[in-house]
Amino acid sequence: MDDVTEIGALVREVRQDMAGEVRRRLREALADRPREWLVEQLLDLALAPGLPAQRGGRPDVAPAEDPAEEREGRAERVRALALDQVRLRRFLDDYRALDRDTLIERGLLLAPPAKGGGLLGPEHRSTEGERLLTEAKDLLYALLFGDEEAGVRLDRVERELLTLTLPRHKAHAIAFVLRAATEIGAAGTWRDPEGAANDERAPNTILQVEYGEVAEESVGNGITACLRLINNLQINEVVLYARMENVEESTLI
Repeated sequence: MDDVTEIGALVREVRQDMAGEVRRRLREALADRPREWLVEQLLDLALAPGLPAQRGGRPDVAPAEDPAEEREGRAERVRALALDQVRLRRFLDDYRALDRDTLIERGLLLAPPAKGGGLLGPEHRSTEGERLLTEAKDLLYALLFGDEEAGVRLDRVERELLTLTLPRHKAHAIAFVLRAATEIGAAGTWRDPEGAANDERAPNTILQVEYGEVAEESVGNGITACLRLINNLQINEVVLYARMENVEESTLI
């Protein structure tokens, strides 16, 4: 029994020594990192759904879709858009002009950190910027899922497949897409040549969603415009990967 006790004490002592060494090395590794980067990493860790305490030790699990009250609110706003081909063209004209620099110049995006860091929060958007983000998400929803019952009047003539890749811990930014998406886990392989935002081996989520396209393919153009705006206002990736292809070529059929 004494031998067992001595071994247990030895194991605890070794673990304590190892923990101290890991703590020291981690402190040294973080000491030279920019303060803004550290703040963003801590915010991501604190706010990301899927923390171990919530997800049984699986921090890379994407969150579930948005709550019922948010879905109801979105449905009302989508109906208010009264989206048809004419209105879609207007949205496209407006959104094409809103790149990151323009959003900053117009005061819609407020002192954002460099792309590739954490999600942009409400503190990085003005009231009008927040409204624009909500509108872009509503329009994306309408383009992907809207029908006449939802107030969307688009003559959809063929099926297309949207494939979207983004960091797993940012997937909740577009949680409404998860309601009808095929979700695939993947490890990131992209490396920033400037070394600022590598995602090598980072847990990513690949979302695949079918949607109806119109003859002039303006739905796909609208999806691209919405995703670009949502990325600039919230997701904050250097590159947000999205691909659209005819569903006849998809592996989902």
